[in-house]
Amino acid sequence: MVHEYIKGKIKEFTKEEKEKRYKYLGKEVIDVGDPGLDSIPEFYGIANAIWRDWKKGEINTKTAIGRLALLKLLTYKSKNRKIKDIPEEELEEVRKFIDYVIQVIENESKRSQR
Repeated sequence: MVHEYIKGKIKEFTKEEKEKRYKYLGKEVIDVGDPGLDSIPEFYGIANAIWRDWKKGEINTKTAIGRLALLKLLTYKSKNRKIKDIPEEELEEVRKFIDYVIQVIENESKRSQR
């Protein structure tokens, strides 16, 4: 379900559109709603953008995992006051997805080193 939602929201942007958008964690992602990291789709969008950039070789493994760790940290209400109205169950699902992406990157990285 999440993957279908994300595929429906992915869009290629022109250079001008990219320059007007907000940036998070060093990665450009569409800002949904108010400025800042404040919605579930933004968390998934950032995680997928980091994963995609890592697969393309645009960022290294250490950078990808560091960005994902920071993203996960921002899913906690004590670290990000903008998500105070999001139910904890939804945030836990985002954390599980981020953990999954981290695990995939770590496993793929180990395979490529062999």
